[in-house]
Order: sequence, then structure tokens, then C-alpha cells
Amino acid sequence: LYPVESVKTMARIALRAEADINYIKRFKERAGEEYPDVTNAISHATCTSAHDLGAAAIITVTKGGRTARMISKYRPSCPIISCTTDESVLRRLNLSWGVIPLLIAEENNTDDLFEHALAAGERAGLLQNGELVVMTAGVPLGISGTTNLMKVHVVGHILVTGRGVGQRSACASLCVCGSESEALKSFQDGEILVIRQTTNAMFPLVRKAAGLILEDADPNGHGVIAGMSLDLPVIIGANDATRILKSGAVVSMDAATGMVSCNP
Repeated sequence: LYPVESVKTMARIALRAEADINYIKRFKERAGEEYPDVTNAISHATCTSAHDLGAAAIITVTKGGRTARMISKYRPSCPIISCTTDESVLRRLNLSWGVIPLLIAEENNTDDLFEHALAAGERAGLLQNGELVVMTAGVPLGISGTTNLMKVHVVGHILVTGRGVGQRSACASLCVCGSESEALKSFQDGEILVIRQTTNAMFPLVRKAAGLILEDADPNGHGVIAGMSLDLPVIIGANDATRILKSGAVVSMDAATGMVSCNP
């Protein structure tokens, strides 16, 4: 008598039940499985990277849908956005667990293909500026079953804005730290240090940094003084920088504009 209400109720039950499942734990329990082909191995590595990095989504660019189904079987904790150029594949992917299929145009190179996939995800409201995603596809393009490529990408271009100190710029990988102790443990020479504020104990790190991105907006703070003395690019007042930015991502920072952007 109430078919629509029945389906809505079943959907709510399914969503609530799946929300209680620890997908990362389940995935780790399957760590001993063998990966007999390249597509399977890349799919497993994609899920591992997505979990380790806290990715907002996994994006697959697939010809026949096999890559999306392979990733789906590992039940990642984030959505699988599967972009395809084939409408029949699009319809079939609707039946795969966790897969959100999107239709995109064919491209001749991987850079354009990934750009169109990201744009499709943004248009669909599935991706937001500054989110980290793990992408996978196959080369050469247009041939089914050739998945052999994985890429970690930050959505959008302008990731964080603040107030720049000086006119210098830098392009390097990020070291995002929530505390002094974490910075002392994690920082590598030549990285851009992202932290709320630097301290005297961190000065040896600052000397080897490519630049500083600070959440603290104090123009007379330790990081500003240290950065100016070392002629480093510094951006202060970068709200939520330690939450938005991810360690290991390569970005460009420009103190003249106070902007941190995704490295093209």
C-alpha cells in the first residue's frame, strides 16, 4: 500500500547500519590478500592511500567500469566517484557499492582527463575546494583494463588565503603540524611549514624551511620575525590552514598576495 514509504524506510535503515561499520578496520583485515594483476594492486593501493591521507573521495576514470568495481570491493570509507565516457557503463556502475558514476567527455591526455573528472565532481557538489582526493586511471587512454596510474590531488586552485609578509614566494611540499613536538618530529628540510605559530625551539627548523604558513594573525609574532630575518615567504592569519592543507601536498605560496594555491 505504501511502496515509496517502504523504500524510504529501507534506505534509512541501510544508511544507518552502514554508518556504524568501521570500514578502515575491515580494509586492514584484508591486508593479507594477494593482488594477482595490476588493476587489483592499484585499486588496493588507492584505497590504502585514501585511508592514510583522509581523502574526501576516490576518483576513478574508467573505460569499462572494472577499476571502479575493484575499488568498490575494498569498501573504502570515502565515496568512489567514477567518471566514464560510456553511458551504458555509467548505468551499470549505479549498481556497485559506494560508486557515484559521472559522465565525462573523452580526452587525449591524462592531465585533461583528470581536470574534467575533477570539474564533474565539483559540478555535482561532491567535491569542495581544498579537499584532497586520490585519483586513478589507465595509460594509454581509452583502453579497458589498463589501470596503472595513481595520483594524489588537492581540489581547486586557491586553498588558503591570509596576510603575506614580504614579497617572496615558494613552491614545495607541505609539513602540516598541530604542535611544536609534531613539527620537531615530522619536518623535513626544504618543506613549507604549516603550524599555528613557531617557537624558539623550532628556529632550527624554520632556518631550513622553504616558507611559513601560520594560523596566528599576530604581525609581531615569532614566525613573522623569524621569517623576515631569514628572508622567507610568510603568510599569517591563514585560518584553518592546519585542517585544510595536507602534509606531502605540493603547493605554491605567494607572500605578495597572501595566497596558497594548488601546484599545477
